[in-house]
Amino acid sequence: MTQQTDGLSRRDFLKGAVATAATIGMGSIGVFTHAQADMIGPNDTINAALIGVGSEGGMLLSKTIKIPNVKVVACCDIQPKHLQRGLDIAKGARGYADYREMLDDKSIQAVIIATPIGLHESMTVDSLRAGKHVLCEKMMAYSTEGAIHMARVARQTGRKLQIGHQRRYNPRYRHAHKMIQDGLLGEITHVRSQWNRNASWRRPVAQDSTEELTNWRLYKKSSQGLMAELGSHQIDVVNWMIGQVPSAVVGIGGLDYWKDGRDIFDNVQMVFEYPNGVKYTFQSLTTNQFDGATEQIMGTKGTMILSEGPCTFYREPKTDEEIWESMAKKEATDGKGGITLDASKSPRLQKEAAEGSSIADEIANLKKDAYTLELEDFFQTLRDGHEPMCSARVGLETCLAAIKANEAMENRAWTDIPASLYKI
Repeated sequence: MTQQTDGLSRRDFLKGAVATAATIGMGSIGVFTHAQADMIGPNDTINAALIGVGSEGGMLLSKTIKIPNVKVVACCDIQPKHLQRGLDIAKGARGYADYREMLDDKSIQAVIIATPIGLHESMTVDSLRAGKHVLCEKMMAYSTEGAIHMARVARQTGRKLQIGHQRRYNPRYRHAHKMIQDGLLGEITHVRSQWNRNASWRRPVAQDSTEELTNWRLYKKSSQGLMAELGSHQIDVVNWMIGQVPSAVVGIGGLDYWKDGRDIFDNVQMVFEYPNGVKYTFQSLTTNQFDGATEQIMGTKGTMILSEGPCTFYREPKTDEEIWESMAKKEATDGKGGITLDASKSPRLQKEAAEGSSIADEIANLKKDAYTLELEDFFQTLRDGHEPMCSARVGLETCLAAIKANEAMENRAWTDIPASLYKI
């Protein structure tokens, strides 16, 4: 195990969010020697590494080691217990306290970054410039300038950059997206979502850690709060389902219940406006978990309720019944009759099977969780060169909307999001 005394220190961590601002305008600066990525064959083993073995990183690591032809050769964390957890999961991997030393290993081809948001930009840029492909956890960056910087360096180095909004890989969400694109909901006019919890979001601080390292999500200097940690997932879903990005946002939030030293809001209420007139309302509470986490896509012909569990379609009374409704599983919620979507019985799959096409792989994927599919697709992009479903551009679009939402709440003002800000 490598334990360098000049590794990423607690002081470095606290500087993370501030350092992001220093990179503004640096997208075209830097020396890279990997303008084109090396080819990786379909059966070649990909050597991967993980930075950040906290709860999220540990979960990703446990799934990565199960992917065929992928070998985790290194783990990095500045907290000894976290690092040891990673080494216990990825047997035979090398351990590092300094990610920059780890990046010097030329055998590493891909890096997964699961660290606090304030470190995403610097770690991603350093990894890309070291010739590594990167899967970076959401939200993409602490600032929009940081996200743009990451995207530019990925383009300049020829390396893949994927952002961890895993709902795009969820088979239920993909099935719902296809049905929406086929016109099931008619014209979409409104969307609403919520991510409600009844918990403080505070974690106990271990003896070998600090408040800032453990509860970084609770402080503005290292976190973008509920909009980043929860809201960004749902903003991404809405952008994907309606095929547009927000053009304006207004909202209000407050620190009204958890009086424990944090300075991020413990409740937020937002309204986003899209160029086509769609209004999207988002709510996140930390004092009541009713309704949990769902997205409701509302159109002139019906409503789709999406979740990590079942996804349900509710037809508007005035619209004609779909031809497949008589065969679908139905359920009632609050007196409304809904249809549970089943991706395995989609008309498209049935048609392909009838025509003799093999659908075994797609059916198998329906049994996998979104995180596994996200990781599998990341490593597949390195083999065949396809663009990740959650690319740097997608990550930037979500990041920008979430940060503008925070600005709107801080200023208590309608906030425009010009299209020019989304440009890389």
